[in-house]
Amino acid sequence: MKVLVQFSGGKDSQASLIWAVNKYGKKNVVAVFCNTHWEHELTYKHIDYVVQDLGVQLVTLDSVGFLQLARQKKRFPSVMARFCTDHLKIRPFIDFLLDNVSTNVIIVQGIRAQESQSRARMSAQCSYFRYYVEPFGHDRHGKPKTHSYRKKDVLAWRAVYADDVIRPVFDWSGQEVIDYILANNQKPNPLYYQGSQRVGCYPCVLSSMSALKAHFERNPDLAKEISALEDELQSPFFKWDAVRPELRTGTVKGKSVTFSRAVDIDQYIRDKNSTLNLFEDDTPSCSSYYHLCE
Repeated sequence: MKVLVQFSGGKDSQASLIWAVNKYGKKNVVAVFCNTHWEHELTYKHIDYVVQDLGVQLVTLDSVGFLQLARQKKRFPSVMARFCTDHLKIRPFIDFLLDNVSTNVIIVQGIRAQESQSRARMSAQCSYFRYYVEPFGHDRHGKPKTHSYRKKDVLAWRAVYADDVIRPVFDWSGQEVIDYILANNQKPNPLYYQGSQRVGCYPCVLSSMSALKAHFERNPDLAKEISALEDELQSPFFKWDAVRPELRTGTVKGKSVTFSRAVDIDQYIRDKNSTLNLFEDDTPSCSSYYHLCE
Protein backbone atom coordinates (compact mmCIF):
# COMPACT_ATOMS: atom_id res chain seq x y z
CA MET A 1 0.00 0.00 0.00
CA LYS A 2 1.12 3.54 -0.79
CA VAL A 3 0.09 6.74 0.95
CA LEU A 4 0.00 9.51 -1.66
CA VAL A 5 -0.38 13.07 -0.41
CA GLN A 6 -1.46 15.63 -2.99
CA PHE A 7 0.94 18.42 -2.06
CA SER A 8 0.64 21.90 -3.56
CA GLY A 9 2.85 23.83 -1.16
CA GLY A 10 -0.14 25.49 0.49
CA LYS A 11 -0.96 25.29 4.18
CA ASP A 12 -3.74 22.69 3.93
CA SER A 13 -1.72 20.20 1.93
CA GLN A 14 1.33 20.83 4.14
CA ALA A 15 -0.64 20.07 7.28
CA SER A 16 -2.06 16.97 5.59
CA LEU A 17 1.42 15.82 4.64
CA ILE A 18 2.65 16.27 8.21
CA TRP A 19 -0.43 14.38 9.46
CA ALA A 20 0.25 11.51 7.05
CA VAL A 21 3.87 11.22 8.17
CA ASN A 22 2.80 11.22 11.82
CA LYS A 23 0.19 8.52 11.19
CA TYR A 24 1.84 6.23 8.62
CA GLY A 25 5.58 6.96 8.93
CA LYS A 26 7.73 8.83 6.44
CA LYS A 27 8.87 5.67 4.62
CA ASN A 28 5.30 4.95 3.58
CA VAL A 29 4.40 8.45 2.40
CA VAL A 30 4.92 10.02 -1.03
CA ALA A 31 4.25 13.71 -1.69
CA VAL A 32 2.85 14.28 -5.18
CA PHE A 33 3.17 17.80 -6.60
CA CYS A 34 1.41 18.77 -9.83
CA ASN A 35 3.58 21.48 -11.38
CA THR A 36 1.48 24.09 -13.16
CA HIS A 37 4.64 26.02 -14.16
CA TRP A 38 2.82 29.06 -12.78
CA GLU A 39 3.86 28.98 -9.13
CA HIS A 40 5.71 31.60 -7.12
CA GLU A 41 9.42 30.84 -6.77
CA LEU A 42 8.97 30.82 -2.99
CA THR A 43 6.44 27.99 -3.32
CA TYR A 44 8.90 25.83 -5.24
CA LYS A 45 11.53 26.44 -2.55
CA HIS A 46 8.98 25.76 0.18
CA ILE A 47 8.02 22.41 -1.33
CA ASP A 48 11.65 21.31 -1.33
CA TYR A 49 12.07 22.49 2.26
CA VAL A 50 9.01 20.60 3.52
CA VAL A 51 9.75 17.24 1.91
CA GLN A 52 13.43 17.37 2.89
CA ASP A 53 12.57 18.27 6.47
CA LEU A 54 10.01 15.47 6.72
CA GLY A 55 12.23 13.01 4.87
CA VAL A 56 9.56 11.94 2.37
CA GLN A 57 9.81 11.18 -1.33
CA LEU A 58 8.62 13.89 -3.72
CA VAL A 59 7.10 13.04 -7.10
CA THR A 60 6.62 16.01 -9.42
CA LEU A 61 4.08 15.65 -12.22
CA ASP A 62 4.59 17.95 -15.19
CA SER A 63 1.88 19.07 -17.58
CA VAL A 64 1.53 21.44 -20.50
CA GLY A 65 1.67 24.31 -18.00
CA PHE A 66 -0.74 27.13 -17.19
CA LEU A 67 0.36 29.64 -19.81
CA GLN A 68 0.58 27.15 -22.67
CA LEU A 69 -2.84 25.77 -21.74
CA ALA A 70 -4.33 29.27 -21.84
CA ARG A 71 -2.80 29.80 -25.27
CA GLN A 72 -4.25 26.52 -26.47
CA LYS A 73 -7.69 27.50 -25.15
CA LYS A 74 -7.21 31.07 -26.44
CA ARG A 75 -8.39 32.42 -23.09
CA PHE A 76 -7.61 32.37 -19.38
CA PRO A 77 -9.58 30.21 -16.94
CA SER A 78 -12.39 31.80 -14.93
CA VAL A 79 -14.94 31.01 -12.26
CA MET A 80 -17.25 29.55 -14.90
CA ALA A 81 -14.49 27.78 -16.83
CA ARG A 82 -11.92 26.35 -14.41
CA PHE A 83 -10.25 24.10 -16.96
CA CYS A 84 -6.87 24.79 -15.35
CA THR A 85 -7.57 22.48 -12.40
CA ASP A 86 -8.73 19.66 -14.65
CA HIS A 87 -5.83 19.81 -17.11
CA LEU A 88 -3.00 20.78 -14.78
CA LYS A 89 -3.82 18.83 -11.62
CA ILE A 90 -6.59 16.26 -11.92
CA ARG A 91 -5.61 14.60 -15.18
CA PRO A 92 -1.86 14.42 -14.43
CA PHE A 93 -2.63 12.76 -11.08
CA ILE A 94 -4.99 10.25 -12.70
CA ASP A 95 -2.36 9.47 -15.33
CA PHE A 96 0.19 8.92 -12.57
CA LEU A 97 -2.09 6.50 -10.74
CA LEU A 98 -3.04 4.50 -13.82
CA ASP A 99 0.42 4.36 -15.39
CA ASN A 100 2.73 4.14 -12.38
CA VAL A 101 0.89 2.74 -9.37
CA SER A 102 0.12 -0.96 -9.08
CA THR A 103 -0.96 -1.29 -5.47
CA ASN A 104 -3.69 -0.20 -3.08
CA VAL A 105 -3.46 3.49 -2.22
CA ILE A 106 -4.60 5.93 0.41
CA ILE A 107 -4.83 9.39 -1.14
CA VAL A 108 -4.53 12.23 1.35
CA GLN A 109 -5.99 15.57 0.32
CA GLY A 110 -5.76 18.95 2.03
CA ILE A 111 -9.38 19.96 1.48
CA ARG A 112 -11.31 21.96 4.06
CA ALA A 113 -15.08 22.39 4.25
CA GLN A 114 -14.75 26.10 5.13
CA GLU A 115 -13.09 26.94 1.83
CA SER A 116 -16.25 26.96 -0.30
CA GLN A 117 -19.80 25.70 -0.54
CA SER A 118 -18.79 23.03 -3.03
CA ARG A 119 -16.10 21.70 -0.71
CA ALA A 120 -18.47 21.78 2.25
CA ARG A 121 -20.61 19.27 0.36
CA MET A 122 -17.70 16.85 0.22
CA SER A 123 -16.91 14.31 2.93
CA ALA A 124 -13.87 13.67 5.09
CA GLN A 125 -13.45 10.20 3.55
CA CYS A 126 -14.50 8.72 0.21
CA SER A 127 -13.03 6.96 -2.83
CA TYR A 128 -10.96 8.84 -5.38
CA PHE A 129 -12.75 7.47 -8.44
CA ARG A 130 -16.18 7.69 -6.81
CA TYR A 131 -17.78 9.70 -9.57
CA TYR A 132 -16.73 7.26 -12.26
CA VAL A 133 -19.20 4.75 -10.86
CA GLU A 134 -21.91 6.99 -9.39
CA PRO A 135 -23.32 10.24 -10.82
CA PHE A 136 -22.22 13.64 -9.54
CA GLY A 137 -25.15 15.38 -11.21
CA HIS A 138 -27.47 15.38 -14.23
CA ASP A 139 -27.31 17.04 -17.63
CA ARG A 140 -30.09 19.25 -19.02
CA HIS A 141 -31.91 16.17 -20.26
CA GLY A 142 -31.91 14.61 -16.79
CA LYS A 143 -29.32 11.99 -17.71
CA PRO A 144 -26.87 11.11 -14.90
CA LYS A 145 -23.34 12.45 -15.40
CA THR A 146 -20.16 10.60 -14.44
CA HIS A 147 -16.51 11.37 -15.08
CA SER A 148 -15.20 10.17 -18.40
CA TYR A 149 -11.45 10.87 -18.59
CA ARG A 150 -9.77 7.50 -19.29
CA LYS A 151 -12.85 5.81 -17.88
CA LYS A 152 -12.09 2.35 -19.27
CA ASP A 153 -8.61 2.42 -17.71
CA VAL A 154 -9.95 3.79 -14.43
CA LEU A 155 -12.57 1.07 -14.05
CA ALA A 156 -10.01 -1.63 -14.84
CA TRP A 157 -7.54 -0.20 -12.28
CA ARG A 158 -10.25 0.26 -9.66
CA ALA A 159 -11.39 -3.34 -10.06
CA VAL A 160 -8.00 -4.44 -8.71
CA TYR A 161 -6.83 -1.73 -6.31
CA ALA A 162 -8.32 0.34 -3.50
CA ASP A 163 -8.53 4.13 -3.98
CA ASP A 164 -9.42 5.45 -0.53
CA VAL A 165 -9.33 9.21 0.09
CA ILE A 166 -8.74 10.81 3.50
CA ARG A 167 -9.05 14.55 4.15
CA PRO A 168 -7.56 15.02 7.63
CA VAL A 169 -8.07 18.80 7.85
CA PHE A 170 -11.59 18.75 6.44
CA ASP A 171 -13.21 20.16 9.60
CA TRP A 172 -10.35 22.49 10.56
CA SER A 173 -10.21 26.26 10.29
CA GLY A 174 -7.40 27.98 8.42
CA GLN A 175 -5.88 29.10 11.70
CA GLU A 176 -6.00 25.57 13.09
CA VAL A 177 -4.08 24.40 10.02
CA ILE A 178 -1.38 27.03 10.55
CA ASP A 179 -1.17 26.20 14.25
CA TYR A 180 -0.74 22.49 13.46
CA ILE A 181 2.14 23.23 11.09
CA LEU A 182 3.88 25.38 13.69
CA ALA A 183 3.24 22.82 16.44
CA ASN A 184 5.08 20.26 14.31
CA ASN A 185 8.13 22.52 14.05
CA GLN A 186 7.67 23.55 10.44
CA LYS A 187 7.05 26.92 8.85
CA PRO A 188 4.16 27.65 6.46
CA ASN A 189 4.74 28.87 2.92
CA PRO A 190 6.51 32.28 3.12
CA LEU A 191 3.72 33.83 1.04
CA TYR A 192 1.44 33.60 4.07
CA TYR A 193 3.81 35.94 5.87
CA GLN A 194 3.35 38.42 3.01
CA GLY A 195 -0.42 38.74 3.21
CA SER A 196 -1.58 35.83 1.05
CA GLN A 197 -4.62 33.94 2.29
CA ARG A 198 -4.16 31.19 -0.26
CA VAL A 199 -1.23 30.09 -2.37
CA GLY A 200 -1.01 27.94 -5.46
CA CYS A 201 -0.91 29.36 -8.93
CA TYR A 202 0.73 32.76 -8.68
CA PRO A 203 -1.20 34.77 -9.24
CA CYS A 204 -4.44 32.77 -9.35
CA VAL A 205 -7.16 33.96 -11.73
CA LEU A 206 -9.55 33.80 -8.75
CA SER A 207 -7.45 36.05 -6.50
CA SER A 208 -9.46 38.37 -4.28
CA MET A 209 -8.94 42.12 -4.48
CA SER A 210 -7.29 42.11 -1.06
CA ALA A 211 -4.86 39.43 -2.28
CA LEU A 212 -4.15 41.39 -5.46
CA LYS A 213 -3.43 44.48 -3.39
CA ALA A 214 -0.71 42.55 -1.57
CA HIS A 215 0.62 41.00 -4.79
CA PHE A 216 0.86 44.31 -6.65
CA GLU A 217 2.46 46.10 -3.72
CA ARG A 218 5.20 43.47 -3.41
CA ASN A 219 5.73 43.06 -7.14
CA PRO A 220 5.26 46.41 -8.94
CA ASP A 221 5.77 44.82 -12.37
CA LEU A 222 3.22 42.05 -11.92
CA ALA A 223 0.20 43.94 -13.26
CA LYS A 224 2.07 44.99 -16.42
CA GLU A 225 3.29 41.44 -16.99
CA ILE A 226 -0.22 40.04 -16.66
CA SER A 227 -1.70 42.74 -18.90
CA ALA A 228 0.81 41.92 -21.64
CA LEU A 229 -0.58 38.37 -21.62
CA GLU A 230 -4.15 39.72 -21.57
CA ASP A 231 -3.39 41.78 -24.66
CA GLU A 232 -1.90 38.72 -26.36
CA LEU A 233 -4.97 36.54 -25.74
CA GLN A 234 -7.55 39.35 -25.62
CA SER A 235 -8.87 37.70 -22.50
CA PRO A 236 -9.18 38.95 -18.90
CA PHE A 237 -6.88 37.27 -16.39
CA PHE A 238 -8.87 38.31 -13.32
CA LYS A 239 -12.58 39.06 -12.94
CA TRP A 240 -13.64 40.85 -16.13
CA ASP A 241 -15.83 43.41 -14.31
CA ALA A 242 -13.51 44.02 -11.34
CA VAL A 243 -13.56 47.78 -11.96
CA ARG A 244 -16.19 50.18 -13.26
CA PRO A 245 -16.86 50.20 -17.04
CA GLU A 246 -15.21 53.60 -17.59
CA LEU A 247 -11.99 52.29 -16.04
CA ARG A 248 -11.70 49.16 -18.19
CA THR A 249 -9.21 49.17 -21.05
CA GLY A 250 -9.28 45.55 -22.14
CA THR A 251 -10.83 44.89 -25.54
CA VAL A 252 -11.80 41.82 -27.53
CA LYS A 253 -11.37 41.94 -31.30
CA GLY A 254 -14.68 42.36 -33.07
CA LYS A 255 -16.63 42.92 -29.86
CA SER A 256 -17.77 46.08 -28.10
CA VAL A 257 -17.44 44.59 -24.61
CA THR A 258 -14.51 45.72 -22.49
CA PHE A 259 -12.87 43.97 -19.57
CA SER A 260 -10.75 44.91 -16.58
CA ARG A 261 -7.06 44.46 -17.34
CA ALA A 262 -4.63 43.80 -14.51
CA VAL A 263 -3.23 47.32 -14.85
CA ASP A 264 -6.76 48.73 -14.50
CA ILE A 265 -7.24 46.81 -11.28
CA ASP A 266 -3.81 47.89 -10.03
CA GLN A 267 -4.62 51.53 -10.74
CA TYR A 268 -7.99 51.24 -9.06
CA ILE A 269 -6.41 49.77 -5.96
CA ARG A 270 -3.93 52.63 -5.89
CA ASP A 271 -6.65 55.25 -6.22
CA LYS A 272 -7.34 56.51 -2.69
CA ASN A 273 -10.37 58.40 -3.93
CA SER A 274 -12.20 55.27 -5.03
CA THR A 275 -15.74 55.12 -3.70
CA LEU A 276 -16.25 51.36 -4.06
CA ASN A 277 -15.00 48.91 -1.45
CA LEU A 278 -13.88 45.83 -3.35
CA PHE A 279 -11.84 44.38 -0.53
CA GLU A 280 -13.37 41.37 1.14
CA ASP A 281 -11.33 41.79 4.32
CA ASP A 282 -9.81 44.72 6.14
CA THR A 283 -6.05 44.65 5.97
CA PRO A 284 -4.70 43.81 9.44
CA SER A 285 -1.79 45.65 11.02
CA CYS A 286 0.21 42.46 10.60
CA SER A 287 0.45 41.59 6.90
CA SER A 288 -0.18 37.93 7.70
CA TYR A 289 -3.80 36.81 7.93
CA TYR A 290 -2.75 34.01 10.26
CA HIS A 291 -0.91 36.10 12.87
CA LEU A 292 2.47 34.85 11.70
CA CYS A 293 4.09 38.19 12.47
CA GLU A 294 3.76 37.66 16.19
